[in-house]
Amino acid sequence: MAHPLVRQAKSLASFTPANLQSHLVNRPVLPLHLPSLTSAWPALTSWQLADGLQRLRDKIGEDRVTEIELGKKGRGYLDKEWQRIHMPFGLFLDAFLFNLIPSSSSAELPTAYLAQSDLLDSTPQLLDDVPALTHFYQGKEKSLYRRTIWVGPNGSFTPFHKDPYVGIYSQIVGRKTFHLLPPDASPYLDLSPIPRHANTSQIPVPVSRIISGGSTNEDVRDLPQETIQKCKEQLEKAFSIPGACQVDVAAGDSVLIPEGWWHAAEGVDGPGVGVNAWFR
Repeated sequence: MAHPLVRQAKSLASFTPANLQSHLVNRPVLPLHLPSLTSAWPALTSWQLADGLQRLRDKIGEDRVTEIELGKKGRGYLDKEWQRIHMPFGLFLDAFLFNLIPSSSSAELPTAYLAQSDLLDSTPQLLDDVPALTHFYQGKEKSLYRRTIWVGPNGSFTPFHKDPYVGIYSQIVGRKTFHLLPPDASPYLDLSPIPRHANTSQIPVPVSRIISGGSTNEDVRDLPQETIQKCKEQLEKAFSIPGACQVDVAAGDSVLIPEGWWHAAEGVDGPGVGVNAWFR
């Protein structure tokens, strides 16, 4: 449920490719919640937490080495403790999604996230479960740029950033919350001065942790109170801009992310799996 400060995006069921084509000529193009857009995908019934995501294990391979983002729970890729590591796909699932490997330390375990992975390209057999939608070819250039897969535990977090493409993210397992801001929200997002991350906000934790929990939330206890307060004030200004919104996606749901819009995402209520497509 959205905080009173944050509006929910418009929700449109039975959203056809023609509907999308018409929507993309609007000015401005606004985000949309698209329930059941991918209801026909086989992945919705074959990718299951109950069997340990066995279908993914079989298709990707237990021993396939994958690139994983490792960091503190609820922090994004600008955090000083964030790093990229490589590990077998099955080990990643067992250790970080299903907690099947006991820790030898009493310290809090990091969060591991298979984020924006190109496994869909390198494992073509996965595409049988998540076939491309005709919607992906309704942009001005009728061109699909890239599709990626995301697998992460509860609390996985991607900070506000923007992309030069139209995006459709589709949830397959679990739930995820997106916060979306129009391009002119840039002054309120404390953008990174690092050139390669110039499209990324330095707001360190998810919106929900700042506008709801504040300093009492365990994920922000190590942040100075003045940092939390500054972020809250900036987000209040950003979410007052017309079009700013929240989208909650469950299995089968999708979110339309307009080109150039700032968006952040947080995994909620357990492990999640999703795929996205960027197109023009």
